[in-house]
Amino acid sequence: MAKKTNDKRSRALKFQVTEAYKKARTNLVYSIIKKGCRKIIITSPYKSEGKTTTAVNVAIALSQQVDAKVLIIDCDLRRPTIHTFFDIKNEHGLANFLSDECSLEEAVTHTANPNLDIVSYGAIPPNPSELLSSENMKQMVELFEEKYDYILFDTPPVNMVIDVIPLISLSDGIVIVTKHKDTTYPELNKAVDTLKRNNAKILGIIINQIPTLETSKGGYYLYRARRSSYYRSNYY
Repeated sequence: MAKKTNDKRSRALKFQVTEAYKKARTNLVYSIIKKGCRKIIITSPYKSEGKTTTAVNVAIALSQQVDAKVLIIDCDLRRPTIHTFFDIKNEHGLANFLSDECSLEEAVTHTANPNLDIVSYGAIPPNPSELLSSENMKQMVELFEEKYDYILFDTPPVNMVIDVIPLISLSDGIVIVTKHKDTTYPELNKAVDTLKRNNAKILGIIINQIPTLETSKGGYYLYRARRSSYYRSNYY
C-alpha cells in the first residue's frame, strides 16, 4: 500500500514539474515576439541556484513543440555540466570551435530527441570571457540562427564573473534563475542592475525549489531531469 502511495506521489510530482516547465515555455514564447530564431540567456545571481537544471528542462519543453528545433549551448566554461545531464561525451565543443580546433558540425552533439541538440563546453579554456566575446562566437550564433528556432545559452552566474555580458548583444532576452529561501533580494537586485546597465532585456525570473504541499508534509521536491533529486520552478 505504501509503495502504491509513493508511486502515485511520484507521478503527480513529475506531472507538476512538466506543467511548470510548459508554463515557462509558454511565457518565453510570448515574451519574444519576432520571426526567426529566438535566443535566450539563462543565468543566476550566484552558483547552485539551479540555472543549468532550468536551462535543460526549458530546452526539453521547447523541443516538444511541433517542428521546433532547439539548441542549448554550455557557455559556463568555468563550471560546465550540461553534458552530464544527457550522458554525452565531451570530445569537442564550444571552446574548441571558438579556438578553431574543430568544425561547427563537430561541436554539435545530437540527443535522443531529434529536435534537441547540444553544444557542450569541449575543453575548459584559460580565457572564457575573451572567447565568449570573440568574433568567432558571433559568427557561430549567426550560423546557428539559420538552423534552429530556439537557442539557449547556459551562462555563469552574473554576480560572479562577467562572462554573460558579451552574450547580451547576441540574445533576445534573459531569464534569471533564483533559489527559494537562498537567493536574497540584494543578490537579485545586484544581478538585475548589472544586466540593465548592459541593456539586457529581462524576460522574467524562475524560482527553484519552492516546496509543494507534499514537501511540507515530508514529501518531495519536483523532478529534476534524469536525476533522482526533485525541484520545482515557478515562472513570473
